[in-house]
Amino acid sequence: MQDRSYAAPGVWNIRKCATADCGLAWLDPVPIEEDIGKAYQGYYTHSQPEPGPSLLRDTVWGVWHAYLGKRFGYTQGVGGPWKRAAAPLALLHPGGRDELDSAAMYLPAPAKPARVLDVGCGSGVALARMKSLGWEVEGVEVDPDAVQAGRARGIPVRHGTLQAQNYPDDSFDAVYSAHVIEHVHDPAALLRECGRVLKPGGTLVILTPNMASYGHRKYGQAWLNLDPPRHLVLFSASPLRRMAEKAGLEVLRLDSTIRNAWVYGALSECIRRTGRAEMSELGKPVNLIRGMLFQLDERYRAAKDSRAGDELRLIATKHVPKPGSGPK
Repeated sequence: MQDRSYAAPGVWNIRKCATADCGLAWLDPVPIEEDIGKAYQGYYTHSQPEPGPSLLRDTVWGVWHAYLGKRFGYTQGVGGPWKRAAAPLALLHPGGRDELDSAAMYLPAPAKPARVLDVGCGSGVALARMKSLGWEVEGVEVDPDAVQAGRARGIPVRHGTLQAQNYPDDSFDAVYSAHVIEHVHDPAALLRECGRVLKPGGTLVILTPNMASYGHRKYGQAWLNLDPPRHLVLFSASPLRRMAEKAGLEVLRLDSTIRNAWVYGALSECIRRTGRAEMSELGKPVNLIRGMLFQLDERYRAAKDSRAGDELRLIATKHVPKPGSGPK
């Protein structure tokens, strides 16, 4: 395989564990850490500009935020009581609750001031939304252009890897990381570090492509989420669960979502037809329609099979120490 979305040179293979209970896949050869940055030239996280004014978009977001208020108990940034009457309209979104709940990182409103860390926060779009909902927010990002874009939004973003930040133990009430673990050379170490900085009883949310998804079965080698050479490790549910448990985390939920499935469907179809898939293709009405139809199809399939979605969702917690279990 070759890079289908940007301009990284080289030819790459995807290998998969042969045993039936493994379900892990990886890029071969794996780029060395000193070179991997070359694969991200022109990457979409460099800049995600604020959209211009739009009455339709503002109305949709108003209904969406009202839904978050009813769904997760948010009172800040969700509009007045009159808007809550319109909240059920949000469920008309082709992505259903998977798409809607992701706007709050799948996190309920905290009972008291709480901190959330977004590992791989890009240009801070999601954190800006969480800040508007009342969270104290912080991000970590390896892309310097995205770091600057996030800071321009007023979001505190640190540059570098999570491990390099040396956060104290038990620093955050929630840690969120969407489509990052597949990019790192040591995903097990990332999970351990996420667990270390998470407070006991806190919530960790990990999102990553699902190798067992309907999208992968449908598109095969053309599936966008293979994404050579940026996706180094690709998971199905079983290896992700094992890795989280070895990191000392208690898995509360592990299933799949159809969040952003319209993107994956539209661009996978572009790869199948032309061999290329660039983000600009999403602006074409024909691709928007294809993507929405794919998301609706996957929504129907995921209703019958919780592992059919294109994205795995891991929600885990860190054990609360039992009284008297600390050092003597």
